[in-house]
Amino acid sequence: TPLPNGEKFNHFHDLIWIDELSRVGASGLIAGVTIWTMALPPILKFGSDYIKDLVVQPVLRGEKCISLCISEPFAGSDVANLRTTAERQGDEFVVNGQKKWITWAVHADYFTVACRTGGPGARGVSLLLVDAKSPGVSVRRMKLQGNWLGGTCVVTFEDVRVPVRNLIGRENEGFKPLMVNFNHERFVIATQAIRQARLCIEDAITFARTRET
Repeated sequence: TPLPNGEKFNHFHDLIWIDELSRVGASGLIAGVTIWTMALPPILKFGSDYIKDLVVQPVLRGEKCISLCISEPFAGSDVANLRTTAERQGDEFVVNGQKKWITWAVHADYFTVACRTGGPGARGVSLLLVDAKSPGVSVRRMKLQGNWLGGTCVVTFEDVRVPVRNLIGRENEGFKPLMVNFNHERFVIATQAIRQARLCIEDAITFARTRET
């Protein structure tokens, strides 16, 4: 992405805008605003032209929302052993399973879903683009201690039919795109954590300077 001075947008600029955005101190809001930076890159890097044309511009313009569905009640960081399945039936996948801790799901129009299309382990994982309004998709908001603005939910898939053309990348080869994607996710989360820690220190210093004992 070129900048007005001709310089290309890079990771340093990415760092700046995430850090500045994080100054608001509301982690739920920050998570909601930045979730597309985690749900959209697999499509940008591995998706077909059809999928890109369908979602990229609407998401970037703020007309549509997209969330990332990886974590499950029984498989959080253990992506290779996720249980949500996508059984191929002709020109469709039939998706069944449950995802948990899904940021911004309450507002999502699309989900980037990690699911099992093959055998056990990493080699059986695929990525699908699922329309959040599809029959069989249900979204239940979670009651969290904090991050209320993040719209975190449990997302359940019950016999959800997804066209095969919604496959992101190759079938049974979704594990690598997820691992590539995690690099930027951790970059974003680490940047947010550092800025919010600095906000805590600033607030503590301000209070200490003004308190009366």
